[in-house]
Amino acid sequence: MTTLIITEKPNVAERIAKSIGNGSERTLSRNGVPYHQVNDIFIAPTVGHIYGLREKIRGIWRYPVFDIEWIPSYEINKDSEFTKSYLDNIKFLAKKCDSFINACDYDIEGEVIAFNILRFACNVDPLSDNVRRMKFSTLTTESIVDAYKNLKKINKGMADAGLTRHILDWFWGINLSRALTLAVRRSRGYVTLSIGRVQGPTLKILATREIKIKAFKPEPYWQIEMISLTDEKRLSAFHFEDRIWEKEKADSIKNKCGEIAVVEKIKKRKYEQKPPVPFDLTTLQTEAYKHLSIDPRRTLELAQELYTNAYISYPRTSSQQLPKGIDYAKIIRNLGLIKEYKESSDILLSRKKLKPHNGRKKDPAHPAIHPTGEIPKGLSEHAWKVYDLIARRFLATFGDPAFRETIEIELNNNSEIFIAKGTRTVEKGWHSLYGKYAKFEEQELHEVKKGEKLKVEDIIIHEKETKPPKRYTPASIIREMEKRNIGTKATRSRIVDILFKRGYVTGKALEVTPLGLNVVETMEKYCPLVLSEKLTRKFEREMEEIEKGRVSSEKVIEEGKETIIQISKKFKENESKIGEALAASVRSMKTAEKASLGKCFRCDGNLVMRRSKMGQFIGCDNYPKCTFTMSLPRGKIVVGGKCKQCDYTILRVIGKKSWSFCINPQCPSREKFKKR
Repeated sequence: MTTLIITEKPNVAERIAKSIGNGSERTLSRNGVPYHQVNDIFIAPTVGHIYGLREKIRGIWRYPVFDIEWIPSYEINKDSEFTKSYLDNIKFLAKKCDSFINACDYDIEGEVIAFNILRFACNVDPLSDNVRRMKFSTLTTESIVDAYKNLKKINKGMADAGLTRHILDWFWGINLSRALTLAVRRSRGYVTLSIGRVQGPTLKILATREIKIKAFKPEPYWQIEMISLTDEKRLSAFHFEDRIWEKEKADSIKNKCGEIAVVEKIKKRKYEQKPPVPFDLTTLQTEAYKHLSIDPRRTLELAQELYTNAYISYPRTSSQQLPKGIDYAKIIRNLGLIKEYKESSDILLSRKKLKPHNGRKKDPAHPAIHPTGEIPKGLSEHAWKVYDLIARRFLATFGDPAFRETIEIELNNNSEIFIAKGTRTVEKGWHSLYGKYAKFEEQELHEVKKGEKLKVEDIIIHEKETKPPKRYTPASIIREMEKRNIGTKATRSRIVDILFKRGYVTGKALEVTPLGLNVVETMEKYCPLVLSEKLTRKFEREMEEIEKGRVSSEKVIEEGKETIIQISKKFKENESKIGEALAASVRSMKTAEKASLGKCFRCDGNLVMRRSKMGQFIGCDNYPKCTFTMSLPRGKIVVGGKCKQCDYTILRVIGKKSWSFCINPQCPSREKFKKR
C-alpha cells in the first residue's frame, strides 16, 4: 500500500519525513516543488489554502449571489499562481497512492485545506476508510512519530464547520461589499469598500468608542498635594477627596493647612500574586504588543514560524492549560542549555515537584502555547523576542507566588486629611522567572510612626482635566473581540488589518476615520443587521454546534442566505441614499491621501504620496522644480499618524507582514524599513 501524507507547509513535510524516516528519507523535487519519500510513503506539502471559492457565473457585478464553487486558488487570484505547482505535484503523487493521511494543522483551517485537496486533487472521499488523520500539537520528532503511530479519523465536524465558515464569509464579504461599493460608485465615489460578517461589528465597536471620544468635553478639577519631610526625605501625599471640582474649595483647603502634619494611621496590607497562567493566542498577542510593541498579526506569524520549526507548540489555541502528558522537567532542562534561562532552570529543577499554574480556558484541540525544549537556531530579532516571551512565561507558570505590600499613611494637617500610598514587592517569587516582563510599580514610602509630626514643605494645587476614554489598540480590540465572541482566534488580527486597508481606521491607537464613522452611521440608519454583534455571535455559536455534530451545515448556510437576501433588499431599497451618504467621505479620503506628509528635505515644498508605473513613492509638490523622491515598499500603504519624535508622518504598510515606519530618514525612531 502506497501512502500520501499531505502537510500544510514545506518545512513541516521535511520534519515529518525526517521523523518517520529515521535516516531513510529521500528528498525529491518536481517542477521546483520539494517532496519526500520514506519507503512506500510520499510526504507532499501544500502552501496553505490552494482551493478557494468563486462565483460560477462571472461578469457584471450583481448581488445577492450564492452560486459558488471551489476551484484552485491560482484561477482566482494572480498572486496565488505559485500554488499551481504544489497542486500539480499532489495530483501527480495521488495517482500513485491508495491511502492518504491529513497532516495539516489540527484546526478548522487545516481540516478545510486537506478536505478540499483530498476530494478535488486526490479524487478520494475524505471520510472513507483509506483516509486518516495525524494529530499533533508540536513538531518534535517524538510528537510526530506518536501521531503517525496513532492515526485518527478525519474530524468531519471540524471540516463541516470550516467549510461552512468559508461559505458564509464569502456570502457576507462579496455580497455586502458589492452592495456598498456599487452604491458609492453610483454617486461618483470611485473606490472599493468592504464590509463583512465580523468586520462590520468590529468597526462598530471602534466607532462607538470614537464617538464617545469626539463628544467628550473635559471638565476641570483640582488635586492637592502635600509635601512633608521625614528625616530630610520627602513624603508626597494627596488630599483624600482626590478630585476637587471647585477651585475655591481647593484654595480654601490649602489656606487652612499649617506647617505641621501628624501621622494618624498607618495601614499595611500584604497580598499574594499567583503565577501567570500559560499563554493562549490572544494573551500572547496582547503581551507581545504591550512589552515588545509587535503587532498582533505579526506576533501570530512569528509564532507560526516558531511552531513549524518545532520550537513552540501550536499557537492558534484558546487553551490556558499545559497538558499533564508532557515532560516538564525535560523542557526546563533543555531551556537551561540557553544561557538566558540557566538560572531559572536551575531554580525550578531543584524542586521535588513541578506543577504549572494553569488557567481556566480550555481548547479540545491544542494545549496552551509552550516551548518544546528544542534549542532555537538562526532566529530573527523579532522571532527571538517572541520566543523569549513564551519561554519566560512557561517558566513563570511553575514559580512560587510573589508577595507585594501596600502601605497607606494618613496625615492630618489642621483636620484636612492627606493620604500617602506606596507599593513594593517583598517576595519576588515568579517575578524573577518572568524577568523583564514582570513590570510592577515599586513605590516605597519612608518609615514613619503613628503620632509622628512632620514638617510641611509645600502645599501644591494641581489643575487637571478629565480625560476621554482611551482608544483601542490593535491588541486590546482583539481581546474585546474575543470577549464578545466575534471572529476566531486565528482571524481577529486579520480583520483589524482589513480595517486599516480600507481606510476605516488609522494610527497605533485605533482612530476611526471619517469614512469609517460614516460607514457605521449609514449602516445603522439603513441596514443595521450589517453591524449586528448578536447576529455574528449567533452564527459563531451555530458553527460550534456544527463542529459538535448537533446542527447541519446545510441548515446554517440556508439561514445565512436568508439573512443576506434580507440585507440585500434593504440595500437596494436605499441604494441612492447609502451612496450619497458615503460618497462625500470617499472623496474626502482621496483628498486626505494627497495631504502633506511633512516638509520637503530639499526645498520649502511639501512631501506627498505619488504613484507611477513602478508603484507608489514620496515626492515634492514643487515638482518639476524640485525632483526630490523617496521610494516606498510594495503593498497597501496608509497614513498611521504623526511621529512623536520628529512630527513627520508615520506610514503603515498593509500586507502579508504589516509594519510601520517614519518617513524621516534621520528620525531617531526609524530603523530603515525594518519590519516589525
